[in-house]
Amino acid sequence: MRYRWKSALCRWKLVATCLSPIFVVFFFTLLLHQPSDGQISVQQRRTPEKPTLLTNYTKNPYNISHPYDVNFEELLVMKDSGQEIPLVPLNSHPYKYILNPSNVCNDPPPQNGSIFVLILIKSAPDNFHLRQTLRMSMEKNPIEQGYVRIVFLMGTSKKEHNKNILIENALYGDIVQQNFVDSYKNLTIKTVMGYNWAVEYCSNATHILYKDDDFHFNVKNLLKFLSNHEHPQSLLVGYRVEKAPVMRHQASPHFVKKEDYSNNKYPPYLAGGAYVVSMDVAKRFVVAFPYVKYIAVDDSYLGIVAMKLNVLPQMNDSLFSFKDCKDLDSKVIACRGYTSHKEVFSAWKMYVKRVLSKFYI
Repeated sequence: MRYRWKSALCRWKLVATCLSPIFVVFFFTLLLHQPSDGQISVQQRRTPEKPTLLTNYTKNPYNISHPYDVNFEELLVMKDSGQEIPLVPLNSHPYKYILNPSNVCNDPPPQNGSIFVLILIKSAPDNFHLRQTLRMSMEKNPIEQGYVRIVFLMGTSKKEHNKNILIENALYGDIVQQNFVDSYKNLTIKTVMGYNWAVEYCSNATHILYKDDDFHFNVKNLLKFLSNHEHPQSLLVGYRVEKAPVMRHQASPHFVKKEDYSNNKYPPYLAGGAYVVSMDVAKRFVVAFPYVKYIAVDDSYLGIVAMKLNVLPQMNDSLFSFKDCKDLDSKVIACRGYTSHKEVFSAWKMYVKRVLSKFYI
């Protein structure tokens, strides 16, 4: 028995003697391959922690909730890094382009200008006279015209089969149109279409002037304002509306159902007649649109989206006038026009006179 125990002990000593060098080499190999603090920090930077969307949007002093209530700053990070956003889109945009002037912004401004403005104009299909007046106003500014591109946004008309619009676009090539019905309740769809088109086909523009077709504008004042602005890269400026109540009366054109928007007030927003937004803010809007539930009032909807993105609309009522156009030649960027039938008729007379002059030169 003692002989067997001594024999087993000898065998274990022999095994230990053979394996000990291997354990020593393995131990020092582990020490040599331990990453330094600098290497650890590099590895952590290379594989950042995946953002989550569990928190509500930040910096919301208005106590307003509207689906989705998530952190949109983190959503933008996920989008920029190519990660899949773990949210089902709330809004579908299944509409297709009927007219798409995709080459409008192909030519850059002259002399490598740092300001390049896209003017998006919401227009009803029947408002040819307003569109034509705006086209004529641009021809009066040949120098500034090189820094600006104009397109008109519209859906389809119930009154006619789009023939007149097709002819108009064949002449001017400046109409963006999708196959939704052009109506007041679809203004948000039209607005989203305009932003989507701008980001996809005119992303080289630095700024957007977004306006209605019944607003006059001054290109020289617009370019001067942008050139002198301290922070033109992140801009959302116009006539800001504060603490606007939600219209619950069905007879109101701004009527919104409780189930579509549960709050009694809107966050600050810019009156939709005319405002300026920089392209970087427009790109953030486009990312957020699918995840912010639509309401039919387009300017109020943009205020909700801006709040979720922590973008505060800036007030400048001296540059955007909703009363008259008396200062359009001096400082105003945009102002409401065509407030009377007399002014509309005068615009028509000016257009007809211009057309006839071409035939009798």
